[in-house]
Amino acid sequence: MYDLLVALYTYFLSPLITLIFFILLAYVIFGWLVVGGVVSMHNPTARQIYQMLASVIEPMARPIRRVVPPLGQLDLSIFVLALGLLFIQDWLLPTLISAFR
Repeated sequence: MYDLLVALYTYFLSPLITLIFFILLAYVIFGWLVVGGVVSMHNPTARQIYQMLASVIEPMARPIRRVVPPLGQLDLSIFVLALGLLFIQDWLLPTLISAFR
């Protein structure tokens, strides 16, 4: 059982969480580029890319926004989501898997 959990974590869960983290990073950078005027949301390709990134990130950030309100124009839910992903990947899942040892 332990070996199966280690393999599941190593080859599936950890890469999936890393992929979500990179999508989150792309979402944040794309938002900065839109706010800075580098990328225009009038461009249909840019709008599609942003909608694709938002479709992955927003369902995870929405429940956090209910608990952590924005600080002026700063949306802290994305920061909390990033910390949560890193916490799950680096501490929670390895600790749970080692409990089956």
